[in-house]
Amino acid sequence: MAAQPRLGVLLLEGKMAQVSGCMACTDTFPYPVVYKVVPGSKPPSSPEQVEAMVPLYVEAARELEREGIDVLTDNCNGLMVLMQDQLAAAVKVPVVTSSLMLVPEIQRMMPGRRIGLLAFYASALNEQVYNACGWSAKDIPTAVGEVGGSEAWLEFLRTKEIPPELRLRLEADLIAVGRRMVEENPDIGAFVSECTLMPPVLQALRDALRLPVYDNLTLLDLAVAGRFRPAAALSGVSC
Repeated sequence: MAAQPRLGVLLLEGKMAQVSGCMACTDTFPYPVVYKVVPGSKPPSSPEQVEAMVPLYVEAARELEREGIDVLTDNCNGLMVLMQDQLAAAVKVPVVTSSLMLVPEIQRMMPGRRIGLLAFYASALNEQVYNACGWSAKDIPTAVGEVGGSEAWLEFLRTKEIPPELRLRLEADLIAVGRRMVEENPDIGAFVSECTLMPPVLQALRDALRLPVYDNLTLLDLAVAGRFRPAAALSGVSC
């Protein structure tokens, strides 16, 4: 049996959430993960800060490629997608820097429906980010919601931990954001979570709204599937 592919994850410096569903937790993934902290990295607040970190990320990406990874990603989306082209050109493996790269495919699956975009801060999403993901809000109808006004989500951002009581608050506040978005935009057909802190509680949103919700893990699973599918998935299949 072929060995499972390995996902390479470039991490920012500092404390990361060791919570299942988050990028820094190995329990998040059903396949092997190789982590590398990028020295000198920090969450960018401007395109200029992203550009300044490109050499750091390119060097780290090449190191992970030499270690034999099959797919490359980072643990912080948002503006990081602005280095998508440089990273993809620097290595020979698939590179995923934003779940928003999924938006055109989702829109093709449900034409005429609006895509709800979920961010920690709505200000992180703009036409420059969309263009870096390969699409434009001029062509694809979207609505943007944020959780940055929630005390619960600010606590998670600060502590990087989810005790049981906080999980309930995170879920409730996220559901409230999603419901408000649907009330204001009844044509929403699906959501895409841009924030990498959201996957641990996204199932609550799926269950509450009965709408598809995609995230960075969705796209990473797709990228990894190009290298490996379990034999059980193909057993008994006839064409």
